[in-house]
Amino acid sequence: MPEVGARAVGSDRPHLWVETLWLLDSLTSEQPVREITFGRGLNLVVSPPASGSSGHGVGKTAFCQLLRFVLDDPLWSEGSNLREELLFCAELKEGGVAARVHVGGEAWTVLKPWQHQKHYRASRNADWRRLAANVSDNEFDAYQAALQQHLVGVLPVQELPGSKQPIQWHHLLAWCSRDQNARYQNYFQWRAEGVGFSLPAKSPVALLRIVLGLLKDATALRDLDSASKEVSELEARLQALSEEPQYLLTHARRQLSRLLDVPDEVPFRQDGLIDHPNLIAIARQRHDAYQEELQSIDAERLRRATEREALIEKRFPLKRSIELVNNEIEQLEAFNAGDLDRVDELQKEASSLQQRLATWCDAGHLLLKDCRHVNERIELDQIDRAQSIKRHHEAQRLRERRLVDLRGRRELLSAETAPYDNQLTKIESRIGDLDRRHAETVSRHELLRGAIDDYENYEAVIAGSSPWIELVNAQQRLQGGRHRLEVLRGKHEAERGAMGARRHSLGETMNVVANALPGFTWGVFNDDEKHQNRPFRMGPMHSTTFSVLEILAGDIACLLDSTSAQSFHPGFLLHDSPREAEMSEAMLWRLLGHVASNSAGAFQYIVTTSTEPAPDFKPFVRLTLSADSEDGLLFRRRFGALQQELV
Repeated sequence: MPEVGARAVGSDRPHLWVETLWLLDSLTSEQPVREITFGRGLNLVVSPPASGSSGHGVGKTAFCQLLRFVLDDPLWSEGSNLREELLFCAELKEGGVAARVHVGGEAWTVLKPWQHQKHYRASRNADWRRLAANVSDNEFDAYQAALQQHLVGVLPVQELPGSKQPIQWHHLLAWCSRDQNARYQNYFQWRAEGVGFSLPAKSPVALLRIVLGLLKDATALRDLDSASKEVSELEARLQALSEEPQYLLTHARRQLSRLLDVPDEVPFRQDGLIDHPNLIAIARQRHDAYQEELQSIDAERLRRATEREALIEKRFPLKRSIELVNNEIEQLEAFNAGDLDRVDELQKEASSLQQRLATWCDAGHLLLKDCRHVNERIELDQIDRAQSIKRHHEAQRLRERRLVDLRGRRELLSAETAPYDNQLTKIESRIGDLDRRHAETVSRHELLRGAIDDYENYEAVIAGSSPWIELVNAQQRLQGGRHRLEVLRGKHEAERGAMGARRHSLGETMNVVANALPGFTWGVFNDDEKHQNRPFRMGPMHSTTFSVLEILAGDIACLLDSTSAQSFHPGFLLHDSPREAEMSEAMLWRLLGHVASNSAGAFQYIVTTSTEPAPDFKPFVRLTLSADSEDGLLFRRRFGALQQELV
């Protein structure tokens, strides 16, 4: 198994090439609809114009798509109806495509029906008939692994810098087999529907550098990309922060105007000697008003608190008497109910007669323990507990009379207490109102002070007399980020400089291609940022047509360079109808002639064209298609797109 970043040296064969392609109308057929044999070097699929036909609509683009299909391109039919047309064609819907594909020096036979993906098959030993009959071991997974291993696994970098997206075989195949619908508009536009890159603007450039051996370690590039993003974000943040004080000043100004309930046009400070309304003066007046209101509230709160304490003190004897009466009533009711445990509990309460025997009786001017009424009340309890029947009934009657007296006494005491309760309720309600007013006044005062402080702070920041901490911190972070970016750029440029010889070699190859073409005197390769959308250039003349020619010449330069030990290019290239991009016929044959003379079997270049090949190119023609008869069509029958000319 080749190691990552290692490519076999001295190989005289491409790392990928297709030997034979079979088109099948059914997996049970003994003979294919068409068998196309290819060789290493230049291979032509042509459809020359004929009487009543321009050479279009015969299946050249379908041929390219099917070739991509067997090379495991998941996007092989994107942007077209080919797969649907094959499935809806009664004579072809059970068919498929097979090929003999050489990958990393090992030959595979591949069969892919277009109807069922689960029937994709591959083998290193069986032919397409055995695969179609399903009488041999299916090694399709191993075939996919071989494509990834020999054509991607050897790359020195396995993830695309910036996105960290793993490089897949179909990414590389898209470059080596441009979609004709992309119309050769841009060097890095390989599929009209896209290739599936997460960073479509940067990833194709990075992939080209990796495959051409110009990027052996993506660490510096990843760090550079990360630092560049960080600097861009910091610059955006700094710009936002630089505008923020003015925004905040305007906000503070409006907030202050709302708090003072004045028009927005009132100035913040007095301007000149003439006295006129201004926010600071109004705010000072409002501040004084708040202070006076707080002083008034505090004075009334103190007065109300004093009144409340006086009322509570006056009400206290009455409340104590009510508590004593309530305790006696509850004890008598408990005796009547026979709940002696409750009686004991009530007698232990602080408000009971038993607990107050040592206190003074104001009415009789003596201790409660010496009061006749108290002693009679206590005696009632003792008599009842002695359980003498006669005395029990007598005590029961006495308790009933006592309950009536106590309840009457409680009503009188409650009536006497009610005025105090009402006054206390009003005072406490007023104190609550004062507390709320105090909190609201303090809050308004703090909001006003805060709005003034904010305005003065932002005003000082804008004037430059006070630092904007966030802005200073952002400036420091940006300065640090820019320094790191410059260091990484220097490191990246140093690594690029180390690849100078490699770039020079690619430039020399491009120059040789350019010199082989009429009207061109130089060709260069440059993949720096300034030229990254047009890495291959030729001169001196230039037009839209020559932009297309530069793309084709650049691909061919990479193909010719694939024999270099420093290149990881698969040595395979497929161009679909480049003449349709308005390139002149003479230019096409000069370009193809240069490829043919430099092949030596080390790469494979397949080109489709509707141009009649010159006599010198007849040996390179592998398939001739024609619209003159159905037999000249790719599938030897008309269906779907084959019935229409390309637009």
